Amino acid sequence: MKTLETYLEEKNVDFDLQKIIISLSRASKYVNAQIRMKDTEKCGDENLSGDVQSTLDIESDKIIQKHLENTQIVKTIASEEKDSVSINKKAKKDYFVAYDPYDGGSVGDVNITFGSIFGIWSSNPINKTAGSNLVSACYALYGPKVTFVFALEKNTVALFELNEVGDFLFLKDNFKISKQAKTFAPGNLKAISQSEAYKNVFDNWVSSGKKLRYSGALVTDVNHILLKESGIFTYPSDTNHPNGRLRLLYEGVPLGFILKCAGGCAYTEKGTSLFDLKVSDYHQRASFVLGSSNEVKNITNIFKTE
Repeated sequence: MKTLETYLEEKNVDFDLQKIIISLSRASKYVNAQIRMKDTEKCGDENLSGDVQSTLDIESDKIIQKHLENTQIVKTIASEEKDSVSINKKAKKDYFVAYDPYDGGSVGDVNITFGSIFGIWSSNPINKTAGSNLVSACYALYGPKVTFVFALEKNTVALFELNEVGDFLFLKDNFKISKQAKTFAPGNLKAISQSEAYKNVFDNWVSSGKKLRYSGALVTDVNHILLKESGIFTYPSDTNHPNGRLRLLYEGVPLGFILKCAGGCAYTEKGTSLFDLKVSDYHQRASFVLGSSNEVKNITNIFKTE
């Protein structure tokens, strides 16, 4: 079976981009090792997003930043766990990488699958639309199997699995997400009490016979949509977070890009493409509707009526 490195070479991926993707895959192997060694319990400190950090949040963040710095081509590194970005003055290129080192922290301590999310831009997206210069996105999933997924462009979404000797081996590519969703993952379900539109969305899912598939970890739910090639994930706004709660650069745009490359959609609840949002802050928040295109359009149309 071919390795991730061989796959990238055969696809003639730009050499610098190959280097970044490989560095992220290697970092994820070290994060996986930390999972077996470190405690997922909260350590009391909050990050800028208001989430209480665990030891694993901190250690995985250090691992990923070190691997990115060692590439010598990533100039700006933005982590969900840090208030400000890191600038690598030794970098020979202008690449910008934003990442969430430990997505799913609220369920990781009960042994539910979680992951790391990465977005790669050829230059800093601040004061531009989120999709400007976005060249790739990846995620690693830590569970019974350790898998790594990356997307480059339409029809280039590839899945790899870590073997016993530390290589990521190719499993599948050319994912095709159906326009119709068979499952639904309703994040921020408490917002139903504040939003008649969200209640209508939920009632529509139930009455249409869709299956509930919600884990509490965004990357896990998106992985389910990708591998099953159908599904919908929502995380709408609420009174405490009128623009949405989840992060645009660290979560929505990278995962949305992967689904988009497989034929899905990534929008806000009001129907704006996540990639068309102007980035004004590294920790900018947004509402998310991700997945099968027809279902995304149906849901955003319901939200627009509110």
